[in-house]
Amino acid sequence: MGRYKCAFNCENSNDADVKFFKFPLYNPRKLKKWLINMKWKDWTPTRFSVLCINHFEEQYIDRTGKCVKLKEDAVPTIFPITDNAQKKAPVNPRRKRHKALADKASEKDSPQSTAATPTTAKHSTQNKETSQTEQEPPGDPKKSDKWRIIVDEGLMKIESFPHFFHGDYCVPQNIQWAPDENFTTEHKEPENTIEVKEPWQWLGLDVRGPLPQTLNGHRYILTVTDYYSKWVEAVPMQSCLPSHVAKNIVDIIAHFGYPFRILSRLPHDIVHKINRELQDQLKVTVALVVHHQQTGTADLTTAQLIDRMVGDLIEEHSADWDVYLPAKVFSLCFKEHSKSKKRPFSVLCCNGLEPAQSPRGLDYDYSKIRESAFVVR
Repeated sequence: MGRYKCAFNCENSNDADVKFFKFPLYNPRKLKKWLINMKWKDWTPTRFSVLCINHFEEQYIDRTGKCVKLKEDAVPTIFPITDNAQKKAPVNPRRKRHKALADKASEKDSPQSTAATPTTAKHSTQNKETSQTEQEPPGDPKKSDKWRIIVDEGLMKIESFPHFFHGDYCVPQNIQWAPDENFTTEHKEPENTIEVKEPWQWLGLDVRGPLPQTLNGHRYILTVTDYYSKWVEAVPMQSCLPSHVAKNIVDIIAHFGYPFRILSRLPHDIVHKINRELQDQLKVTVALVVHHQQTGTADLTTAQLIDRMVGDLIEEHSADWDVYLPAKVFSLCFKEHSKSKKRPFSVLCCNGLEPAQSPRGLDYDYSKIRESAFVVR
């Protein structure tokens, strides 16, 4: 699975077993120390930026609990010493439109500049793939052995990618240093937030593929995740046609009832077709699936667990991964979740809530949902 490097010349960014830590965005004084040690100029991390554990000395790592964490005073100190890393961040071709410096940068044959070109070409290729008709699902397993989450073209235009890229490390931006005094550690939440207060209220839907085709003809995996309980439903599919996606959603609703809505970063037109299929099959008038670009960021931990599960399936059972998929999902749902410290099965199925047998009303309009960040309480 492709990822950007978490730091200059870091060789650990593609290792799924390596622990990653977010930047202390809400502690300006601490963030300033992190960035000074990284020796990058004109770059600001976002909430999707992370550093791997190999950039921290052992004295800063807390291994006493169930999860490896950083100590309160942790600062990354282990970085390669190179002239390139100390001068400036490499130029991202997607931002050339507002930089006169791009012309100067192109005159220098830096390794970062040449490495950025194939990345842009890859993104351009993915944009074309996602705009294909549903009769021809995106991706060609004969040409590439990698899989991806099928997303909207609009995701290629935002400043940072969802969980499966931990980067935008190479995006040049201005750093607004906060003064060392008068700093605060309070977490500022976005203006528009929607709280997830109970199981099976808000779900996230993704389609992963194309995967190696199995003997049963399956090439894709549909995943539906409950943000509150961390419960995961994963279904193998032969194609990612809207009718196939809708059929599996109907089966899930028949078992667990109606959620408030299902968020998905699938292309707008595909979401619209899925909703039409659902309305026909369920005999309802509401649009159950809502396009939301940051679907994967509402529950990063579960999304990463799913990615690792899919990667293991492909590596261990490439010819019949669909046969082993139910057991893998069962393990996810009946094991203590690293974030909530509870078993998804216990949270979803043992609280006595009755499944909703009809579409549930909302206090928000769809524009509010699309613009909001989801917070699990």
